Amino acid sequence: MKVILIKRNKLIHCGIIAKDYKISVCNGKWVDDDVTSIGNEEEVTCKRCQKIIARADENGRVTL
Repeated sequence: MKVILIKRNKLIHCGIIAKDYKISVCNGKWVDDDVTSIGNEEEVTCKRCQKIIARADENGRVTL
């Protein structure tokens, strides 16, 4: 499944983009210096983001 990858410090988080903000899924934090790209879910290194991705349904939707 394709996800938005947010590189912050040494971890790669899964995230969403809302307007001009890049928000990580695990903690809802956004920083303007984050580097984003689109990649596969296997590239995510944050443990909390991996648990959230595991709860996704067949359409890729997760209820938080």
